[in-house]
Amino acid sequence: MDIKIKTDDLKFKFRVSAVFIHDGKLLVDKYRTEESYCLPGGYVNLGETSNEGMIREIKEETNLDFKVVKFMGIIENFFTNFDKDKTHEIDFYYKVELNEVEDLKKFDLNRIENDNGFIIHHHFKWIELSKLNECNLLPNSIKENISNDTGIFHYVIKEN
Repeated sequence: MDIKIKTDDLKFKFRVSAVFIHDGKLLVDKYRTEESYCLPGGYVNLGETSNEGMIREIKEETNLDFKVVKFMGIIENFFTNFDKDKTHEIDFYYKVELNEVEDLKKFDLNRIENDNGFIIHHHFKWIELSKLNECNLLPNSIKENISNDTGIFHYVIKEN
């Protein structure tokens, strides 16, 4: 069961996001139908560590086996989502690596995931790290930490 709570006026989500860099490129996923991108990841399950959730989520989304290299940081994000719901999201960021780099040869950039009966269409893309600032990656505050690996970070973003 995903760790998410909804009240009459607020949603809460506990998420994990993967920073996967290969050959100077970052793997991103197109966010819905917008011209913006997010990192692969998803909800942590009840009773699951964030590390375990990271491994499970990225496997579900990519069908590849990863290992967590290091914890990068946390973003506490307060925003209004596409459904106009006020949302409070806590997102743990992890740098990940493939267990077998050869597996990238079979990686399909366009995947369909069945997430507990909810169909998700993933449209992955590789973004050159040198062009990361030109990409609409959400949340934008993560870009510098990805490009420069600035150490453990903690951001609080209040858009509401």
